[in-house]
Amino acid sequence: MRDDNTIAITNFKGGVGKTTTALNLGAALAAEGRKVLLIDNDPQGNLTSALGYTPGEQKNTLAKLLLVQIDSPEDLELYLPRTVVHTGTGIDLIPANRRLADAAARLQVMQLSQYNTVEAAETPCEMMMDRLLDAFREQYDYIIIDCGLKHELLTINALAAADYCIIPVQAHFLASEGIPDVLELVKNVQSRFNSKLEVAGILLTMYQSRPQLCQSVRAAVAELYGDSLRVFERPIEQTIKVAECPAAGMSILDYAPRNPAAESYRSLAQEVLQLG
Repeated sequence: MRDDNTIAITNFKGGVGKTTTALNLGAALAAEGRKVLLIDNDPQGNLTSALGYTPGEQKNTLAKLLLVQIDSPEDLELYLPRTVVHTGTGIDLIPANRRLADAAARLQVMQLSQYNTVEAAETPCEMMMDRLLDAFREQYDYIIIDCGLKHELLTINALAAADYCIIPVQAHFLASEGIPDVLELVKNVQSRFNSKLEVAGILLTMYQSRPQLCQSVRAAVAELYGDSLRVFERPIEQTIKVAECPAAGMSILDYAPRNPAAESYRSLAQEVLQLG
């Protein structure tokens, strides 16, 4: 298995395709013969829903693992196998539901307590996800974490555990306003918790066959960030089939394998395979 195999998908701006990217990148990597674990790091449970599961019906979730890691880490191994859902599509899932918001609240309490304590904590609250993922890294070729909009501490945990992050951005310039916020958080995490974290690149999503607009986004990113921030080669097309996938509980590669968006995610997977 790869040493640098954990990828966080994040942007603080909504509606940019984070969950869609996590699911379909995972499916595309699985189609290449890689063993993939998807982690739903959003209390809304959108990734869980997108794979055909009802978040509220899931008893063993990421929240459970985080709470066990906080309260009784010696018991974590008992809960790990119960939490992984084998979807039957070549990818595994650690689901989420609204209980993850409770776990985030516990992390915040823990954070305040640690900041008010002179002695350094054995495991900082920002590193809880990194610690529990240690049990999975040798089992999977890729671990992909889908981050939500709220609960910044959950996103910090994901970035502290990740080797790379991918920033989905709608393929028009105004949508790129979320990029500076993500980059600022990445820099903070790099300096405090995870020096190996890298921004793999910006992924243009919801592309509507307007090459000039797409090129203007690339040019704007180049002007703002130079060569330090790449843009993945092929944008993700916005198609009706992509919108239909969540209701079917399937990835676009399974639902409509010849759809242009499916080809785009295959292209993204090839670029991800070249990382490192």
